[in-house]
Amino acid sequence: MGRRRGFFAEMQYQAAKAQKERARQAAAAERERVRLEREMHRAQAAAAMARERMARADVQAAAQAERELKRLHIEAQQSKVESLNADLQEELAAIDGILESTLAVDDYVDLENLRRVAEHPPFQSAYQTALAAPAPISAPPEPYFQPPAPPAGISAVFAKKKHAAATAAAQAQFGQVHAAWRAAVAQIPQRQLAAAQQHQAAEGERLRRLAHDRRRYDAECAERQRIVDAENARLDDLINRLADNEPEAVDEYIGIVFGNSIYPDVIAANSDFDFSYSSELRELSITVVFPSPETIPKTKLFRYVRASDEIAETALTQKDVTTRYVNLLNNMTLRTLHEVWESDRAGKIDSISLVGGVNHVDPAVGQDVFVRLIALAVSREDFLQIDLARITPSETLKHLRAVVSKTPHRLTPIDDKKGVRR
Repeated sequence: MGRRRGFFAEMQYQAAKAQKERARQAAAAERERVRLEREMHRAQAAAAMARERMARADVQAAAQAERELKRLHIEAQQSKVESLNADLQEELAAIDGILESTLAVDDYVDLENLRRVAEHPPFQSAYQTALAAPAPISAPPEPYFQPPAPPAGISAVFAKKKHAAATAAAQAQFGQVHAAWRAAVAQIPQRQLAAAQQHQAAEGERLRRLAHDRRRYDAECAERQRIVDAENARLDDLINRLADNEPEAVDEYIGIVFGNSIYPDVIAANSDFDFSYSSELRELSITVVFPSPETIPKTKLFRYVRASDEIAETALTQKDVTTRYVNLLNNMTLRTLHEVWESDRAGKIDSISLVGGVNHVDPAVGQDVFVRLIALAVSREDFLQIDLARITPSETLKHLRAVVSKTPHRLTPIDDKKGVRR
C-alpha cells in the first residue's frame, strides 16, 4: 500500500524534510565540534606531557604517561557514550512528542505560497568588456644636424680641410637619418589605419560572441520561465479544482498537508498514508501504515564498561517498550486527524474514517498482510471540541469510540466487523 505524492505534495515534503535535516545536522555538528575540541585539548595536553616525560627518560614518568593515556581513553569513551545517549534521548523524545510537536504549528497550507517566481542569475560573458581602442602613433622627434666642432688654436689654420671633410661626412650621415625619419613619418597614417582596422575586426568578433552568449542566456532564462509558468499553471488548476470541490484536488491538497508533516526518521521510514475524499459524503477515508513494533528503539541508554573497554546498551523494559508503541499509535492517529482538520479551513471535510495498521508477513502462510490495529470514524464537530494539549490519548480514543487492538505490540488485529459508527 502507498500513495504516490502529488507534485506539490512531494515538493513540500522534500522542503520540510530538508529543513528538519539541516536542523538535525546542525545540532549534531555542534555536539561533535564541542567533543572534538575537548578531545583536541586533551590530546595536546597529553602529547606535551608525554614529550616532557620522554625527554627525562624517567621510568616513573613513562608509567605516569601510560596512566594518563589510559585516563584520556576512558574519558574519550565516556564522551562517546554521552554523545550516543544525547542522540538516543533526542530520538526517543521526538517519537514520544509527535502529537505535541504538531500542535505548535499551523497545518494550513496557503497554496498561493507555492507559487514560484523564476530566478535568473545575472548575465555574464567573457566578452562583455569592449576592447580598448589602439593608441595614436606619434611621430618620432625630427633629427637635427649637429656639425663637428670647428678647430681652435694654432692648429686651426692647418685643420680646415680635415674639418670640412668631417662636416661633409656628418651632413651625408644626417641626410640618411633624416630621410629615414621622413619615411617613418610617412608610414604613420598607414600604420594607424591598419591598427584601426584590426581593432574593428576584433571588436566585431567580440560583439558576435557576446551576442551568442546573450542568446544562450536568454534561451536559458526562457526555459526557466517556461518551467515556472507550467508549475504555476498546475497550481492555478489545483486551486480552481479545489474550489470546485473535486475529490482529486482535495486529495492532492491533503497530500500537501501530509507532505509538510515530518516525522522522526525511524517513523517516516516505516510508515505511510493512503487517503481518498468523497465529495458526496464529504468524508476523507484514511489508511495509516504504522511502523512495526521492532522498528522502535528498545535501548534505554548506553554505558561504558571499563573492564572490557566496550560500550554496552541497557535495554528498556518490555513494559516501557509496549507503552511507547501504544502511545505512538495513539498519537499518530490523533495527529493525523488534527492535521487534516486544522488544514481544512474551507470546511470541505465533515468526517474522517480512519484505519491504522501494520504491514506484516503472516508466519502461518508466509503472505503479506495488513494487520488492522485501530479504526474509528469521527465528525469534525466532535473532534474540534477536544483540546489536544490537555488530553490523555488513550482516553481520547475511547471517547471517540475507536476500536483499538488490545495488544498492538503483538500485532493482535481488531475486530471491527460491526463497524466503528456506533
